[in-house]
Amino acid sequence: MSNKSWNSGTSYELSIYKIIMWPLGIWPLNRGEVFSEVRLLLAAMTQAATFICLDIEMWNNCRGLEDILDIFVLSIFSLLACVKGLLARYHQDEIYSNVSSAIDDWYALSIIDNSNNRKIMMKHARIGRIVCISLMAPASTGTLSWIILALPLPIFAPANSTDAIRNFPLQTACTFESFTTSTIYYVIFIVQIYQLIATCLGNCGNDVFFFGLGMHICGQLEILKNEFRTFVDVDKMTTDRKRFQLLVRRHTHLMDLVENLEESFNLIILSQLVMSGLLICIMGIQVIIALKIGDLFSGINAGVVLSSLMSQLFLYSYGGDYLTSQNEDLAFAAYESMWYTWPVNTMKDIGFVIFRAGKPINITAGKFVQMTLATFMDILKLAVSYIKSEVLQFRKESRRDFARDWECVLPPINSTFLYYKLWF
Repeated sequence: MSNKSWNSGTSYELSIYKIIMWPLGIWPLNRGEVFSEVRLLLAAMTQAATFICLDIEMWNNCRGLEDILDIFVLSIFSLLACVKGLLARYHQDEIYSNVSSAIDDWYALSIIDNSNNRKIMMKHARIGRIVCISLMAPASTGTLSWIILALPLPIFAPANSTDAIRNFPLQTACTFESFTTSTIYYVIFIVQIYQLIATCLGNCGNDVFFFGLGMHICGQLEILKNEFRTFVDVDKMTTDRKRFQLLVRRHTHLMDLVENLEESFNLIILSQLVMSGLLICIMGIQVIIALKIGDLFSGINAGVVLSSLMSQLFLYSYGGDYLTSQNEDLAFAAYESMWYTWPVNTMKDIGFVIFRAGKPINITAGKFVQMTLATFMDILKLAVSYIKSEVLQFRKESRRDFARDWECVLPPINSTFLYYKLWF
């Protein structure tokens, strides 16, 4: 169970996720603790406050189109982070079962000391860890850049000015303009730093956590396939029915873990899918505007956000596809065993194993969109087609100042609705 001590393998696989999830109060092993509930409440309130604050900033409308689009994107990220955190807390029992099972697997490996199984588990843990760092590093860098650029330093002062401008990490100068000259400014600045960090961890943290848990199950399915292939007494060529029953129970347990994963994350994936569709539309417009007016920095920034959105969707698509293929391969592994040398009763049982492994398991978005690599390719093709259509529409426009004229944003609305219609 989860009270077993962590060994090096457990720490290698799970410690990075604990660092991300613990500050948000949704680390499953801390369920029921008062301090964990306090952290969850604080994080959720902070993320909700971020969304409301940014909406007020957009309502004040004292900025240019580029800045408003940036604020809108950040407000969607904060809303996503809040929704993901609350859904993860609601399904904490299911996630707890998966994490406890992972701890048990590493503990059992330390007792058995099977080098081949260790290699398989380390391989999948390494994949999850690399993906986690690859996604969290750019997100953390972006968060840090928002904080640094808001610092009241002379280096960020406008040309021909020596006075530092007091800005805010959330770019809410319109909303909190009256506080820039008082000491409350520093309190708001620190609070907004926490808001940015909570949004970053809550938005990307749940995605990489799902991927890490999925990779662990895939590793266990790989080990189970090897055990089915080698299920035979090498000396006497006779089977051990009790060992066969253990393999069947293990397969059932892994299917339960997949079901827990699906039950816990299907609404999170749906929210990510819907919001990503909206943000891809917005960021596509921003890329075109930036290229039209020659703003290289804004174009790169929008491109990074687009890449991040597609990376998050790819995590769910690849994880779901890999789980499905691993379960399907289990049927072939059972057939590759020396079942023809088994007793008749056990020989009949192998058919049920093949039949169960042949039944597809799916990670879905809201129980109706299967997350596979084919789904991701469809999303990618739709996104590229959408951006191409926007390029054609903007080319038909007369020469205007695209960064300031709101009328240039109205034509893409029809394409946005068409994009959603084709997607869903």
